[in-house]
Amino acid sequence: MARIPLIDVATSTETEEHIYKRFPSNLVRGLLRTTPEIANGYLDLGKALSGSPLPPKLREMTILRVGVLTHSPYEWMQHIDIAKLVHVGDKEVIAVKSGEYGKLTDQEAAMLQFVDEVVAKPKATDTFDLALANLGEQGLATVTLLVGHYMMTARFLETLNIDLDKNATSWENA
Repeated sequence: MARIPLIDVATSTETEEHIYKRFPSNLVRGLLRTTPEIANGYLDLGKALSGSPLPPKLREMTILRVGVLTHSPYEWMQHIDIAKLVHVGDKEVIAVKSGEYGKLTDQEAAMLQFVDEVVAKPKATDTFDLALANLGEQGLATVTLLVGHYMMTARFLETLNIDLDKNATSWENA
């Protein structure tokens, strides 16, 4: 059970209801405990990151790895089915869970090693050059923002103990 009451959509304002409908989830019910502007800004960034030029498979592997490293079952629940839809197979899921990247492509392994380092410390040093070589400037910058966004999300979810949704939510309405 959440540590603070989440917004009750049945008694919410029209603005809150509109924001909730963008991404109907307990996460958004929690975000609406801040302000509508913050909740909308969060959703805008998430939507932009989901539509970035980074290949969807790499995006979802990044998000799932952040979920593992930050002990956030909510992120895993929201993204595992999306990951499978964008061709993250069993081999990749096992690697994301275990942190053993030997069976992945060079690009996937370099990216996930970079994710591991960015989650562990504020500045990637050891993995930066290899990740840059494998992802390019735009890919590296996008992965860095993805890690930050989903670390923030995990901290919000876990600190407030926001309950898992019954089903994953999609970005169709966002």
